[in-house]
Amino acid sequence: MRHRRVVILSTSILITLLYWILALWYTNKSAQSKDLLVFHSLFGSFFSDCRWIDFWQYIYQFALTVLLFWLVPYLIATHYLKLNFSDLGLRWKPNKEAILICVVAYPLVIASTYFSSQDPLIAAEYPLTRLVGTSWLIFIGYQLAYFFYFLSYEIFYRGYLMFGLKSEDAPFKQLLIIVIVQSVLTILFHIGKPMPELIAAAAFGPVFGYVAFRYQNIWYGMTIHFIMNVFLDFFSLRAHHLLPQSFL
Repeated sequence: MRHRRVVILSTSILITLLYWILALWYTNKSAQSKDLLVFHSLFGSFFSDCRWIDFWQYIYQFALTVLLFWLVPYLIATHYLKLNFSDLGLRWKPNKEAILICVVAYPLVIASTYFSSQDPLIAAEYPLTRLVGTSWLIFIGYQLAYFFYFLSYEIFYRGYLMFGLKSEDAPFKQLLIIVIVQSVLTILFHIGKPMPELIAAAAFGPVFGYVAFRYQNIWYGMTIHFIMNVFLDFFSLRAHHLLPQSFL
């Protein structure tokens, strides 16, 4: 168990750092849509005359999330640590209490995103690219790609990290320490984001960690996390009068 924890924690820190460099390090900080440094260094010449470069850099970011936060942990867990990856909080476990909480929480989450979108800092950050307002088809396609970003994020931080560190029949103190470790890493992940989002990450990190441990899977927190950001994009576009005007 000690070896497993060392591997899980050290790889989680290293992967977070690598991801930040490859997918979150940006230039042009004053602009609404940042220029992801590594993407532009690698692929900028291919998109030099393309107005969609801003859109594709975030598809690149989402793809890297799947690679580093899902595939790499899967390989480490299954081939090196010899774990059943689905045991790391990925096995769906229906729970009436959790489903009821979600039914109540969803309207509150949607309402909160409306008020968040009124904050100038948040409205300037989201959606990550204003090109998603080109058409509803683009908006929907972007959100589908965004779904895999959030799924991979939750698999990594709330699944691989938290359930990977947890021992069988873990006492409360151990669970608390794991939730704190996870929260610290997710806060560091959000460095460079607007201050209201950084504060939200600090607040929701422990909440989503608690939910994952209480209901023994990541799916309830992941669903709320994703829905929250879909509506944040929607209301931010609406605040800027940039909602799509056509389906195609």
